[in-house]
Amino acid sequence: MSDTRASQQGLNMRSMHVGVVGPALAALLGLGCGLKALPTAGSQFGRSGGQAGLGGQSQGSGGQTAGSAGRTAGSGGQTTGSGGQTAGSGGQTAGSGGQTAGSGGQTAGSAGRTTGSGGQTTGSGGVSGTGGKSTPTGGASTGGSSGSAGASGAGVTINGKFVPKDNAIVFIHFGHSNMRGAATTPTSLTSYFFDTEDGLWSYKGSFALAKEPTAPQAGYTSAGPGMAILHSARGAVASTSDVQFISVGYGQGSATTVDYQKSGTYYPVFMGWAGQLKGNVTFGAIVIMLGVTDGEHLAANLVPGFPTRVAQIVSDIRADLGEPNLPVLFCDYEQNATGQYAITGAYGTVMVPLIKQLPGLISNLVLVPTDGIEMQDNHHFDLQGHKDWAGRVISLMQSNNWFPWK
Repeated sequence: MSDTRASQQGLNMRSMHVGVVGPALAALLGLGCGLKALPTAGSQFGRSGGQAGLGGQSQGSGGQTAGSAGRTAGSGGQTTGSGGQTAGSGGQTAGSGGQTAGSGGQTAGSAGRTTGSGGQTTGSGGVSGTGGKSTPTGGASTGGSSGSAGASGAGVTINGKFVPKDNAIVFIHFGHSNMRGAATTPTSLTSYFFDTEDGLWSYKGSFALAKEPTAPQAGYTSAGPGMAILHSARGAVASTSDVQFISVGYGQGSATTVDYQKSGTYYPVFMGWAGQLKGNVTFGAIVIMLGVTDGEHLAANLVPGFPTRVAQIVSDIRADLGEPNLPVLFCDYEQNATGQYAITGAYGTVMVPLIKQLPGLISNLVLVPTDGIEMQDNHHFDLQGHKDWAGRVISLMQSNNWFPWK
């Protein structure tokens, strides 16, 4: 798709790095913005006995009491035996629990710093019945900075706030100049696209409050669909929801499926950003705008390979993210394009049948209709067009049960 917009000065975006700090360190240092996204699972210590390995300041089913004897009576107590202050199946960090790994978080194994079936008092209960000092399967909380439970679980830190993986929803969106964006009108929607809103984020190596361009090409500052996708997603959940929606976008004028192949120029760019978040966010969908540019810019003998190339790009993304069923929302051919880009023109007559093949070739892929979409020029959506089209993206996700967030 040829570029029709004049180059403009790019927008400066405030970046905030991702960070995930283990609970032990977080007790000493407050979390702030500007931290890189890091994997959150695994223990930080490897010594056996003492404060790590299978020991620790916490205990398994015995806690700080052990055996059937001690300074207190019952099946628990503050005595030594098979438990002690350093034995048990838990520990501050390693084993099946720890402060940072496994399913225990700040608690260890099935107990942690609290007691299991014993406790610091007599009898078979403990300070708080069968749970010790806190929650059912042990610990200060049910979350964790790492592991599958921990003090707060896997996630990312955005603007100083920890966001659990299940609440950090990423849309990967890429394509030609319509994805990059050429929209500037109607001006009544300027704030919708160019003003920031808490809870809507862009990630390109670090987090920043999202605003257009969300899929920028150097020198361009017009709007694409990215911000409208985030707004539409936000509008589909409750106003009190803690879900954060995140754009990982890239657009390039005249780019084709050849350029977006894994061996091509642009795949490593947006997938490099997505890969940094893998394991710490929930990927919601892949949104793609490609088609007309293959008909316009590729050699005639390459054009028929369009569906196969799209299938391979999607397969590579899913494999690299470990998300084999990740939904794909693919832009149908621009129905209201005019001139040489018209659906009945040289490009449309070739590309429309190829685009129609995609749902039968790629699982969990739907075409997002473009009929009735307002245009900025002869082949780019305007602001209203992007808003309406993005609304269709989210509606299709909901109707296909791909949008579980409330």
